[in-house]
Amino acid sequence: MPQRSRKHMWWAAAALAVLVAGVAGWWLFRPPAPYALWKTPAVKVTVLAVKSGTPEAKEVAEDTDLLVKVYVQRLYAGDAADLARIGAPWYTGREQAAQELITRYGRHAGEPVEVTVHDPVVPELATVELRFGDGQRQTLHLSRDDDAWWLQLGDGDPEAP
Repeated sequence: MPQRSRKHMWWAAAALAVLVAGVAGWWLFRPPAPYALWKTPAVKVTVLAVKSGTPEAKEVAEDTDLLVKVYVQRLYAGDAADLARIGAPWYTGREQAAQELITRYGRHAGEPVEVTVHDPVVPELATVELRFGDGQRQTLHLSRDDDAWWLQLGDGDPEAP
């Protein structure tokens, strides 16, 4: 093998190693979501993107998957304070709005829930439709701030954190 080919191979290997280390570092040290699923109560939630000719709905569905599952779990648990914590922090009246959602939809959250994420019309905003196992439907609006998605829960401007 010529000397020049070996040199190119070593440079390519070094560049690949740097790339892999960079991706691994980002994955390990990225900030975690400000919310997480609890071990209980268990909920069954399927999050799907609306069929679309653009990739945005699928990307938003992947990005909002955790938030929607946490929402259904907190809804089912029935604790307004915990549900309010996943509401956009710049909104007011989150706990009262959370209590209203629990009263209206909480009993439906124990059944399997299908979630459809619609094509985003505006970047950083999303609309999802929940269909509970008993046929009840709910529409949620979500806002994104930096790397986290939040419920538009209470009163506020969805675009102005």
